[in-house]
Amino acid sequence: MRLTYLALAGVLAAGLVAGCSNSDGGAAGNASASKAPAPAVSERTLQLDNGPDRPLPTLLVAPTAEGRHPVVVFSHGLTRKPDDYINLLRVWAAAGFIVVAPAFPHSVRDAAKLDDQDIVNQPGDNAVVLTAVLGLDTKQGDPLFGRIDATKVAAAGHSLGGMTTVGMFTKHRDDRLKAGIVLSGGQWPFGVGYTGAPAPILFVHGRLDDVVKFEGSTEAYDPLPWPKALLDLPNGDHLDPYLADGAEYAAVARTTTDFLRWSLLGDQAARTRLDTDAGDAGKLDDKL
Repeated sequence: MRLTYLALAGVLAAGLVAGCSNSDGGAAGNASASKAPAPAVSERTLQLDNGPDRPLPTLLVAPTAEGRHPVVVFSHGLTRKPDDYINLLRVWAAAGFIVVAPAFPHSVRDAAKLDDQDIVNQPGDNAVVLTAVLGLDTKQGDPLFGRIDATKVAAAGHSLGGMTTVGMFTKHRDDRLKAGIVLSGGQWPFGVGYTGAPAPILFVHGRLDDVVKFEGSTEAYDPLPWPKALLDLPNGDHLDPYLADGAEYAAVARTTTDFLRWSLLGDQAARTRLDTDAGDAGKLDDKL
């Protein structure tokens, strides 16, 4: 299996670099019904690290509403940056979720040494980031003092970040996680040995994705014994459903937000909407 993973890694790296480096100008900035209004959220960057050789500058997007809020740790794709996904992260934050998105040292765009094999260290990076952010709840003077619900934590990610998310439920299980979202990801290199308490996971994948094929998601989705759903986007590619305004992006924004509302907050109205959130842009295989 190791030789298989290594061979896959070379193919994956070439495809991800080609597919994730499209000149899309980062996250599309046009007005959209699925883009959260700016006043609903606050944004800042935390200078975190996982040791002296692993700086993790972390984008934090938080709701401005009072009360305690769940946390979502988000992992970017190869050659992407957290800011690329800002529209989607703002939607989640405006819905009541504190979103934290580290920039990984060897998969972020413009990294001094780009290395997809470093994915094996990214679940650990996320664990460090989560610990630091959850600690802000007791840090007097911080804007999140007394505003974090540490019992409600999810992991989400795109492409290589989606694979990182799978790793946080398999080889590097983080017991704090209560739910997960995998966007155009798969099981490489962590396998499908899901461990720990069951947690619902939503997979999203486009049929036109030529970077991580649709089967990448099904290889991780099919063996998952927990509550799960797969949003199938017939016209979705590798980037637009997560970065750009359009039908697929709107479907992803609605579906992922309602999934978080249901899985972390127990919102039954959101659960009811899940099967129709995608509209004509996709179809949900619902096994939640």
